[in-house]
Amino acid sequence: MEFSVLPYPQEPMLARTVHALPDEDDLPGGSVYEPKFDGYRAIVFVEGGHCRIQSRHGRDITRSFPDIAAAALESVPSGVVLDGELVVWGDNTSDFSELQRRLDGDVPVGLLDTRPASFIAFDVLAGAGMDMRHSPLRVRRQALTILLGDVSAPLHLVPQTREVEEAEQWMANYAEANVGVEGVVAKGLGTTYDGGERGWRKLRIQDSVECVVFAISGSLRAPRRLVLGRLAADGTAQVLGCTTELTLPLSRRMGAHLARAAEDHPWADGLTSEDVPGWPEDLPAELHLVDPSTVVEVVADSLESGPWDDARELVRVRPELLATEVDAAGASG
Repeated sequence: MEFSVLPYPQEPMLARTVHALPDEDDLPGGSVYEPKFDGYRAIVFVEGGHCRIQSRHGRDITRSFPDIAAAALESVPSGVVLDGELVVWGDNTSDFSELQRRLDGDVPVGLLDTRPASFIAFDVLAGAGMDMRHSPLRVRRQALTILLGDVSAPLHLVPQTREVEEAEQWMANYAEANVGVEGVVAKGLGTTYDGGERGWRKLRIQDSVECVVFAISGSLRAPRRLVLGRLAADGTAQVLGCTTELTLPLSRRMGAHLARAAEDHPWADGLTSEDVPGWPEDLPAELHLVDPSTVVEVVADSLESGPWDDARELVRVRPELLATEVDAAGASG
C-alpha cells in the first residue's frame, strides 16, 4: 500500500541525552516537556481504510500489533501519520519483554487480551492529508490534541507541560513509583520535525548507556558475561568493559540475539579476559567473539567516556537499535 501524503517509511526525529532538563526558555519557541515511556518507537500511517505501523528503522510491524492497527483505523482519520511509543503494560509498569515477544513472531490471540498494547502518540507528521513536518511543534501539538482528544485506550495522547518544575517532579514521581517511564523529553515549540536529527533532549531517570556486544564468556546461547564497547566511524572498536554475571533469564534473552563473529571482527586478532577493563581478576575466562551488531543497555554514568573500572549491570537488550546508532557517549536518542 502506497501512502499519498508521506512516503512509507519515515525516518523519526531523535533526542540526545542530557544531564539536566533545559530551562523553559532554552529551546526555540520555548521548551515543553513530555514523559518518555519505556517502549518501542513507532510511526502509524492511516489512509484509505489501511493502517501500517513502522518501527524506528522502517520495519513493518503491523502484524505484531493488530490491536493498535484496528484502533487506529477506527479512531484516526484517513491521511494521518502519528509518531509515538508502543507500550505493553503489566503489573502497573511497562513490560519490555512482552513487547519483544510480540516482535519475535505471530501474536497469540490470548496475548492480546492478557497483555494488550498501547500507543502513546506525541507528534503528528501528517493531518487532513497535509504534510505537517515543516510546521512548528506548537501547531503540530494543537492538531494532535484535536485528532486524539476523544480517543480511548489503546490510543493515548502523551501528557505535556511547559513548566520545568513540574517536569522535574514527574521525574521524581516516576522514579519512586517505577511505572515504566524512562525519563523526560524536552522539545522546542518553535521547532520543525526533522527526521534523523537529534533535535530533542532526553533526561533519563536511571543513568545508563547503550553499548555494543563484542565478545562473551560462556556459550553463544547461554552467555555468562558480555564484553562491551563502541564502534568508531572507521570500523575500529573501543573496549569499555564488561557486565556482571548474567542472571539465567537475561542470559537466555541475550542468547537469542547473538551470532558468531565474522573474520573481519574488530578484535579478530584475539582477546583475553585479562584485556577487558573491570573483569574480575580472580575469574579468568575464555572469551568468544560475536557479531558486533547487538546493542544492550547497562547501568553506567553517561558522563564516563570509559574504560570502566568495574563490571556493570545489564539492564536489557535493545534490539530496536543499530550498533552504528550508539555514539561516543553511549546515547542512542
